[in-house]
Amino acid sequence: MTSARRSERELGRWAPTAAHVRAALLAAGAAVLAVLGRRADLLVLVAPLAVAAGWGHLARPRVTSRATARVVTPTLREGEATQLVVRVDPVPPGVDAVALVARAPWVERLPGPGVVHLDARGTGRAAVRSTRWGRRRLGTVSVCLTSEWGAFQAGPVDLPDLGTATLPVPATFDSSAPTPHPDGIVGAHRSARPGSGTEFSTIRAFQPGDRLRRIHWPTSTRTGSLHVSSTYSDEDAHVVLIVDALSDLGPREGVDGRPTSLDLTVRAAGAISQHVLRTNDRLTLRTVGAADVPVLRSGSGTNHLRRVLDVLASISPASERRDDGERAVRSVEAAALCLVLSPLVDPTMVDVAHRLAARGLTVVVVDTFPPHLVAADADRYSALSWRVRLLAREAQVSGLVGRGIPVVPWRGPGSLDQVLRDLARRSAAPRMARR
Repeated sequence: MTSARRSERELGRWAPTAAHVRAALLAAGAAVLAVLGRRADLLVLVAPLAVAAGWGHLARPRVTSRATARVVTPTLREGEATQLVVRVDPVPPGVDAVALVARAPWVERLPGPGVVHLDARGTGRAAVRSTRWGRRRLGTVSVCLTSEWGAFQAGPVDLPDLGTATLPVPATFDSSAPTPHPDGIVGAHRSARPGSGTEFSTIRAFQPGDRLRRIHWPTSTRTGSLHVSSTYSDEDAHVVLIVDALSDLGPREGVDGRPTSLDLTVRAAGAISQHVLRTNDRLTLRTVGAADVPVLRSGSGTNHLRRVLDVLASISPASERRDDGERAVRSVEAAALCLVLSPLVDPTMVDVAHRLAARGLTVVVVDTFPPHLVAADADRYSALSWRVRLLAREAQVSGLVGRGIPVVPWRGPGSLDQVLRDLARRSAAPRMARR
């Protein structure tokens, strides 16, 4: 679903209202009865109706107006608001113009009823607030024009629906642990080999080609020969995010309520992406279970973060039930760190983690199961079914841990620090090799 920023439509011809037709018929009928019955008092009683009907007919507008609606900001974050501007052109004098913004899921209107009165220039504004990530319809805008005395009206006419892309708000996340297996040429991770970087290595004798700003003058003065300070080269790492979109568990309450499993997954993916791209690492995003979501290739920088959030906002949960995860695990670099974000309810994601580990990749499963799903369930049959499912889930988690795949619950800042330190320490440890 694409987001339409502007929509317009003609309001059509002016038609008499029911009140105008009623006033004209009553005045004509009463006039006939007054003449036939010789009742002058009846003519006096219906004279105001006749004047109002005649005035309204003579003052009816004769121009065709066109209504336009547009969104000031087509891309929002969860909880952000924007303005919906409605304009009618031209607006005949004395005409009352009203627009109505219909209700839409996860969209709040201000004013609450959604009724917007247009000013004399034919312009009106309403505030709309998107409360959940995704591609959102802002609600159908209906526009109606009414002439003097309510005699004629144009519309109401429904304008084509406006849409907006609501990006997920990344959860608060930060990590001081290094990413294992850095293999690039530019980044914030220290390499094991010397080169141009920021991390100090040692002081050695000057060699042709060394930069003059690297000369270590205290040592050079003491020894009588030029010495330079050498550094380790900086490298970047490659992180692959695999997002579970096979299900969306829990009540969908938006940004102001309790999160669903997919809310936690998407916001955690946004937070990790923001942290990884801030440290100049490379990031690849792949989804499982969502149709029409492209595979976001490796990239870095602020523009790539925007692309990541756009892809996350386009996820439609459980729209591709036949997805077995093969596309998500295809062509992953050998030195990449694979982060599988899933509530671990569907066995497909467990199989994806096992397949990645079987290829020798470094895999970390981030558990995004919302704890309130079971705690807030009052139905004993639902509680019993959840208990049975959680027992099977614990067996699957134990199988992952037994294979050496860490499973880390998502808790915001510091969630991955310990496991990343352990993985970096394990990758730097000496290994046995056959001779």
